[in-house]
Amino acid sequence: MRARMLPVLFWCVLLTMASAACAAEGARCGAKLVKADLEPARTQAEVRVLDNAGQWRLLREEAWTGSNAREFFFTLQSDGNLPPPTVEVRWPGVRIGRVLGADGKTETIGDGVRFKMRKGRAPTSVRTSLDYGFIHMAVFHNWEVRRAGRYRAGAWPADAIQAQLNFLFAAREMCRAMGYADTADPGFVGDIRLYGFETNFPNGHEDHPPHFHIMLAWPGWTNTQAAHFRLDETGRILRNELQADDGRKVNRHDYAPGDICPMRDRNGKLGFELILTEGGRGVIMRRDAGGPEYQLSPDARTGSPVAAVEVSRRQTPAGAWETLCHVRATDDAARGEMNITVRAADGAERKEAIRYDPDTGEITK
Repeated sequence: MRARMLPVLFWCVLLTMASAACAAEGARCGAKLVKADLEPARTQAEVRVLDNAGQWRLLREEAWTGSNAREFFFTLQSDGNLPPPTVEVRWPGVRIGRVLGADGKTETIGDGVRFKMRKGRAPTSVRTSLDYGFIHMAVFHNWEVRRAGRYRAGAWPADAIQAQLNFLFAAREMCRAMGYADTADPGFVGDIRLYGFETNFPNGHEDHPPHFHIMLAWPGWTNTQAAHFRLDETGRILRNELQADDGRKVNRHDYAPGDICPMRDRNGKLGFELILTEGGRGVIMRRDAGGPEYQLSPDARTGSPVAAVEVSRRQTPAGAWETLCHVRATDDAARGEMNITVRAADGAERKEAIRYDPDTGEITK
């Protein structure tokens, strides 16, 4: 379902409205109000700051403040190091189901709510974190009603979203087969991170175009090796864009099919290598040249990663590929449920259901 976006004017009473981005220093607070009913708002949301009102301003750019059929989110900025304020948000005709970003209880006040805010950004990113030994996953839940930023207009990238889900969970199985889930020493400093992409422009994160990541990462992120496998609308991989932030700038290098992309830890030691296969069909991963290789490739029956992604292995670069498993993952972002099916080469299937809060991504019981 595609939500019709209505223009919404946000007023911040008793404070100066500024359209500039946040200051280099100062306090920032953000919150998200989730509607009880999924529908475009027909009235305007009004934010009133009750504490030190003249020292707070509303950040009005789409990255910080906005509305869709599911939610209204906003961000306040102060140039001084002020404690988070108490605010009232009045939204006539809209039933507010919950408030995220409040410090303590939320009070209902007729046509809105009153609550004390917390420091930090508005909780607009919807992400589920999964850990398997040295394998860490971040699955972002892309719901069309929340589309924003570069994804606000144009065709909804449903196939690319589905392909990256299949690639991510197939990459999990690949890394498991390589032993990274059950070892005490992966052979490098850090861990492997398998991340997707998000389409709702949370706090200005322009995660475009569609892609999935295989990373060699460590705490602090500085110089983390982040491979971005950029996808076209059919889920085909266009290139591997390796990024590393050295603290001053983001260094980028593109790898074409057949190029060897070395992934090194923070000490410069080779952790593993990634190779984009011919035609952007899949990815080969290996610890080093000459050793066993593992491959992600599209579903053999349809030739499409939108249908599923397969994992295979060969003992040497000249050997024959042996299929290990076939992986299909789905995500119902409205319900908050992912389902993953892993079918082994002998036909045995393993099914998983992961349930999460559809507004935060946190796993629920």
